[in-house]
Amino acid sequence: MNLRELRELSGMNQETLGELAGVTRQTIAAWERDDREPSMQQVVKLCRILNVPLDVMLGMSEAAEQVLLFRADAADTLSPALKQLLTRKAFDYGEIERLAGTLPNLPGSRPMATFDEHIVEQVANEVRDWLGVEDAPLGDVLSLLEGKGLKIFLHRLPNSVSGFSAYTDEVGGAIFVNADHRTERQYFTALHELSHLIFHRKEYQSPASTSAKVGKSDPREQAANFLAGAVLLPRTIMEAELHPYRNRWLPFSLLADIKQRYSVSMRTILVRAGQLGIISSRQSFQQIAKINAKYGKEDEPVDLKRPESLRRLNRLVYQALIEEKITTSKAAEVLGEPVYSVKEELGRWLSEEIG
Repeated sequence: MNLRELRELSGMNQETLGELAGVTRQTIAAWERDDREPSMQQVVKLCRILNVPLDVMLGMSEAAEQVLLFRADAADTLSPALKQLLTRKAFDYGEIERLAGTLPNLPGSRPMATFDEHIVEQVANEVRDWLGVEDAPLGDVLSLLEGKGLKIFLHRLPNSVSGFSAYTDEVGGAIFVNADHRTERQYFTALHELSHLIFHRKEYQSPASTSAKVGKSDPREQAANFLAGAVLLPRTIMEAELHPYRNRWLPFSLLADIKQRYSVSMRTILVRAGQLGIISSRQSFQQIAKINAKYGKEDEPVDLKRPESLRRLNRLVYQALIEEKITTSKAAEVLGEPVYSVKEELGRWLSEEIG
């Protein structure tokens, strides 16, 4: 049983889970050590509390093996239980799409073995055209990508993991983003993973092909980071915003203002300014070092509002419910909501349809 890992992924401690399940912390600990086994009724209750399917809790594979292709470098951080859970989410989403008569989507593949700034900059412009934003701020990146038919999931992941991406031709592209990270980091992560789907598609087909630890100096990571920054802050925007400050120290208040308007971290602004030669690479590193010294390597001043709830899956699920293609319990499982909440929301959808 995958109880310990699934509990830790939920951010819940043994005592809290025990209270919700109606047992002691010691009982939870014994179940996690396999010293004792919960009854099936207790297992079902644990699944409801942790919002995971029964087969994932029990570590069972479905009869028709569902295989979602993750990138090779995900192997070290993607545990079997987490992989099974994310795969289940993607295939459930795909089934809802099928019932709604909607085709899965996957960005076009542009294989790139090495990092070429010029090519990545061009592809970034193509991505912005694809998103239909021209030179405007992107706003809610997750909703934008979801609107293009990609499967976007906000899911609790280990803090050291920003996100994963995966795909199959049947399911399309899926991007999983750490639900606990700051908003600007979530947006950057989603575009970083989109880059891997575009540039490094072959790596998803052979997940055992690489075992080396992937770092920031890896050309694939450089390409993914560069594309994410270039999509968030294209050259035209950076030159318009920072032209008066070329080769000058960028004021803290200016960085905060750009961050709020373009939903991007101050560090990304500084990196991008260095990439484009607006400031030197040395100055970019110096200003980032000052932010790190004052706020730590992960935090920044100025909190962006959390991204709005992803709505595409909700819309498709309630459409399927109204057309009686799925049950309320299945809808609750797919959306990760209690059955009573789904029934209440379904009532609102039906009343609006009548009205």
